[in-house]
Amino acid sequence: MDGTKERSTTISAWCNLSYIATAVILFSSCWIGCQHQVWENSLDSPDQIGLAVVDALNQKDIEKLDQLRVQRSEYVSWIYPAFPKNTFSADFAWSNLNKKCTVGMERWIERYGGLNLSFVDIHFEKPTETYNGFQLKRGTVLTLKNYKGQYKELEILGSVVVKGNRYKLLSYDD
Repeated sequence: MDGTKERSTTISAWCNLSYIATAVILFSSCWIGCQHQVWENSLDSPDQIGLAVVDALNQKDIEKLDQLRVQRSEYVSWIYPAFPKNTFSADFAWSNLNKKCTVGMERWIERYGGLNLSFVDIHFEKPTETYNGFQLKRGTVLTLKNYKGQYKELEILGSVVVKGNRYKLLSYDD
């Protein structure tokens, strides 16, 4: 009987270790996977946003401009809920923001598209606001240089969202 009890204790110990090992592996893989998740179409810095915007303007590529900004699912699921409460639904707020962005992107492509502009700088003239899970860099100013070497500061971009050290435009001004 002692051999059976010893074997049962050994099997029980291995099972417990197996559960613990499984939990550790699952936690580790989730933690590692979560650390490497990339916010879709987000960039490493505000300068990369500026470069990408200028590239899209030079190519008259409205789809690329659209990819540089926060998309509906991101806005509705975690940006809008973090803002102070108001009377509008997230879908209504998104609809208004999306219309503004569409008008802005079309306007800026029409005005600056295909002009062979060069990125010089992007900076923010208003204080950064912190929300649950992200920050908004506000008062975005994009400095460009045209083919004649003339500099122009444009206020065509809305705020820039910073989440997990990644950057994306919230909107385009209309």
